[in-house]
Amino acid sequence: MSTGIGSASGISFSGLGSGIDTASIVDALMQFERQPITRIQQEKAKVQSKNSVVTEMDSLVKKLRDAARDIYSPTALQGKKATAADENIASASVTDAAAPGTYNIKVTSLAASHTMATAAGPTLTDGASLEVTVGGEMKSVAIETGDTLESFAERLNSTEGMGASASVINNRLVLISKTGGTAGEITLGGTAAAGLGLATTQPAADAAAEVNGVEVTGDSNVIEGAINGVSLSLSNLGSTTITVAADTDAIQGQAQKFVDAYNAFISNVNNATRYDAATKTAGTLQGDSMFTSFAGSLRNAAGTTVGGLPEEFNSLAQIGITSSRTGELTLDPSKFKEALAKDPDALRKVFGADDGDANSVAGDGIGRRIAALADDFSSNAISSRLQGVNSNVQRMDERIARLEDAMVIREKRLRAQFSAMETAVSQLRAQGQNLSSYAATL
Repeated sequence: MSTGIGSASGISFSGLGSGIDTASIVDALMQFERQPITRIQQEKAKVQSKNSVVTEMDSLVKKLRDAARDIYSPTALQGKKATAADENIASASVTDAAAPGTYNIKVTSLAASHTMATAAGPTLTDGASLEVTVGGEMKSVAIETGDTLESFAERLNSTEGMGASASVINNRLVLISKTGGTAGEITLGGTAAAGLGLATTQPAADAAAEVNGVEVTGDSNVIEGAINGVSLSLSNLGSTTITVAADTDAIQGQAQKFVDAYNAFISNVNNATRYDAATKTAGTLQGDSMFTSFAGSLRNAAGTTVGGLPEEFNSLAQIGITSSRTGELTLDPSKFKEALAKDPDALRKVFGADDGDANSVAGDGIGRRIAALADDFSSNAISSRLQGVNSNVQRMDERIARLEDAMVIREKRLRAQFSAMETAVSQLRAQGQNLSSYAATL
């Protein structure tokens, strides 16, 4: 005996009158009735699977667009590095604005902060004040009853605008100017100055060096602006050379980033649209002409020449970036660095030249062309596809919801019909039993 037909009490029994498992019949009928819903759900799953791949492709296209834009930005492929012959004397950091060349550096003086100290265990006189002047700004700090060297040093340090830092070293009060070089010289005054007996232990001094015979100075051992785009760090007295040159590894890394972004998209398109005859399996986007056509446009752009450039520097292949049979790019480090050394300006134009003609791309760099293609494809073709898919999925959901509502009504109707049948069969059986009993009495 199985449950299945509804009743007012919420408990139902199937087949009590007829002996037929009507609940199972209703379930089987409803499975058949739900086939249209199942078909829509299956189609929705296929659409969503493709949509997921299209969304992933869109992300890759945008990464390619951004990488292409990066490689023709004003600062792209211009990285510099500085190499010191003796970093114990001096070293340097550079920006892209630094001019290539070799600079002879002679360090003649290192910067020093003015430092003053008391004798050991100086006397602190209550009520006396110490005036500390640095860079024309004076601060006065009073000695209070019960002060120790440590507490007085803490009060000096907590005074806003104090131009020197205070510490206690071997029971001596020490003042160190917060401003390096001669501009940070400390001047003392006030009623406590004489009693504390602060004396200079390290005079203020500016850093000084000669760059190719030209004297430069600074208030610290890092001298900015002496060489355009170069920051000199002085360590010891002496002479060395600093060579500023193109950072070929960093520049190659920028080009490789573009190549990687390009290959990531091409590789995914190849996988998503191919058909494997050996395994008889198709990619999710097999036969999708929108993506195969765009991949073809990218390959054409990557393989073209840039008008207006010398023949030896007018294409990606000329600077060491070639295309494989599958359309992916490969960067040859040796050839790329050779081209960079020979004509860095032409190499940059291979990626980012701009002919200024909005109606033509013949004189535009490869990076500029690919960035434009990728941006248009993402903003228009893919965006329209995704919007269309989302609208289609929404319509499927709405249709499924309507059919689900119809299924509820249909199931209720079937159960009511079978319940009525059970009732009728029960009544007929009861009448038959009554007739049999009546006949037995005759």
